[in-house]
Amino acid sequence: MRIFLFIALLFSTLTFGGFFYLSYAAQHASGGNSQVQRFEVKQGEGMFSLGERLEAAGLISSRYVFLWHLVRVEKTHNLVAGTYSLSGEMSVAGIALVITEGKTVSRDVRITFPEGWNSKKMAERLTANGLPGASFLRLVEKPQPELRNQFDFLSALPIGATLEGFLFPDTYFFDPQTSAEAIVEKMLTNFGKKFDSALRMAAEKQKRSLFATVTLASIVENEVKTETDRKIVADIFSRRLAIGQALQSCATLQYILGVDRVQYSYAETQTPSPYNTYINPGLPPGPIGNPGLMTLNATISPQANPYFYFLNDPKTGETIFSITYEEHLKNKSLHGL
Repeated sequence: MRIFLFIALLFSTLTFGGFFYLSYAAQHASGGNSQVQRFEVKQGEGMFSLGERLEAAGLISSRYVFLWHLVRVEKTHNLVAGTYSLSGEMSVAGIALVITEGKTVSRDVRITFPEGWNSKKMAERLTANGLPGASFLRLVEKPQPELRNQFDFLSALPIGATLEGFLFPDTYFFDPQTSAEAIVEKMLTNFGKKFDSALRMAAEKQKRSLFATVTLASIVENEVKTETDRKIVADIFSRRLAIGQALQSCATLQYILGVDRVQYSYAETQTPSPYNTYINPGLPPGPIGNPGLMTLNATISPQANPYFYFLNDPKTGETIFSITYEEHLKNKSLHGL
């Protein structure tokens, strides 16, 4: 009788101890791999296979602790297929909670297009992230005719014009399988939302077409950096256009040559191109990049000023304005240009 009681007590002790260990391990034990990693739970995968793979990946210390925890919380049939962000520093209970509640990570690719970038740079970034950059660029350079009906701001787009200037610079999230058509439409939709009807009406009051406004904004965007400077430069360029003076914008040379210089040579300023605003008065045939909302606003609402010339200090980035050409030459000399 005593032997039976001893065995029963020993069994109870071991059982209780085992339950205590498993419960403690589920809440406190960690895997060997502390790095955050993406882990996929396969469609239809069972808990035994999953536990084995989690242990092999170093995300949990023991598959048996994982299995016991799923049984204890009655979640053995609640595994949700998908991709998760997991780390061995998480507890078994924490990993089980994430997997059974389907707290997956987004598969979307995050892409940021800075203000002023042209479509070629955008295409390169798309390609670098596994998205159809080449197809995107072809669609931008030869827009589908139906886009004019789909987006009212494209209805007056000149024949032969590209979508340059209307691909709104922003941070986007694209599914890895997103088509080039969907990427273009998403960026155009964003332009329509940001450059809304109120701003378009304000642009019309300047007696300048939307296409011309975007073209001028694309130049201003790449000339100076601050909102105040952009408002002043937009006014300077508008007055130059009004009297037929060449814009002489280095931003257009950068677009043509594909090289950003502190100062371009005289020979470079004479580069034959309809986009060269040193040798061609007026606006270029179209935008040289895709301006952001701040610059579009600055172009629509420029700040009146007495200046006619400006330069950027290569050391400080400060914009130096001049009223006369003689003053401009003096400022160039003072700033090593």
